[in-house]
Amino acid sequence: MRPAAGPVGLISNPSSGHNRDQFEDIRSQIEQHRGIHHCITHRAADIRPALQELADLNVQILAINGGDGTVAAILGELLEARPFATPPLIALLPGGTANMSAGDIGLRGSLSKAVTHFCQWSEGSRQTANKISQRAMLRVVVDTVQPPRYGMFLGGGAVIQGTEYAHKEIHSRGLRDDFSLALGTLRTVWGVIRNDPAFNQQVGITLSLEDSNPTQYSTLILAVSTLQRLAFGMQPFWSKEPGGIRLTLMEQGCTRFARTFFSIVRGRHSRNAVPASGYHSHNADRITLEMDGKVNLDGELLEVAHTVTISASEPLRFLRL
Repeated sequence: MRPAAGPVGLISNPSSGHNRDQFEDIRSQIEQHRGIHHCITHRAADIRPALQELADLNVQILAINGGDGTVAAILGELLEARPFATPPLIALLPGGTANMSAGDIGLRGSLSKAVTHFCQWSEGSRQTANKISQRAMLRVVVDTVQPPRYGMFLGGGAVIQGTEYAHKEIHSRGLRDDFSLALGTLRTVWGVIRNDPAFNQQVGITLSLEDSNPTQYSTLILAVSTLQRLAFGMQPFWSKEPGGIRLTLMEQGCTRFARTFFSIVRGRHSRNAVPASGYHSHNADRITLEMDGKVNLDGELLEVAHTVTISASEPLRFLRL
C-alpha cells in the first residue's frame, strides 16, 4: 500500500476530557510541526468551517483530537456536508473522557504519546501498510423529525443508568480514563445483580432488523455499535450474520447474568448466551427501535418518544498506529 500523501489537518476540541488540563502543552507540541494545519473548535458551529478550511487546503489526512462525542460530531458533519470530494484518511487521538473509537481504530495510549507518535508519522514516511481499518458510522434518526446524528456506539437500558452514575459520581471527581469507565461498568453490573432500582429498570423496546417483523423485549441492556472493541477491550458482540451494525440485547430476567455478562464482554461466547436464556446478538445494516426513554449515543443522552432508526453510513478509513 502506498504511503499516505498530501497535507495533514488536525481538529482539536480543547474542552474534551483529557484536553482540559493538557491542551496548552499539546498545542505547543503540534505547533512545532509546520506541516500540520491545526484548527481549534470551541463549539459545534465551529466544525463545518474548520472542515471546509481543511478541504480547501486539499487535506488528505485528518486527525481528530477529542473524545467520542467530538469524533461523532466531526465525522457526522463530514458525511452530511460533504466538504471533501473524497473523505480523508482519519486518525483519532484520545483527547476525551471516553475514547472508545480511538481505542478500536485510532491511536492508543496517553494523549501526549499519541500526539507525539502522530506527528512523527506525519513527518516521516507515512507508511500505511497494515495500519488502516474501515468502519461505518451509526446514522441515527430519533422520532423521524429530528436531523440525523452520528456515532459509533448507542446504548440503552442499564447503560443509561450507568452513564448517569458515572457523570454524577465519577467524572465529577476528575476521573476521566479507562479506569473510571471500568469503575462505572462494575458499579452498574453490581447494581443489576443486587436488583438495585437505580440500575435495574425495565425498558420496553420493540426491535426490527432490516425489514423483519418487530419483536418486543423487556430490555436490561442494549448495545449497538460499528466498533469491534468497546471501552477497555470489551467485545460484547458474537453474531456471525452479515451487516455493518452489531447489536447485543440482554432481557430482563436473563439467566446467570454475572457469569454470562463477563464471559460476553471478554469476547468469549458463553453457552448460556442464547435467546432462550435472554441473550440476543445480531448484525444488520438497518435497525429500528420503538421505545419511550433515553439512549446514549457516544456519551450524549437523547430523549426518544417513539422511534430510533439506525443505519450504517458509508465506510470511512481510519489510521491505526
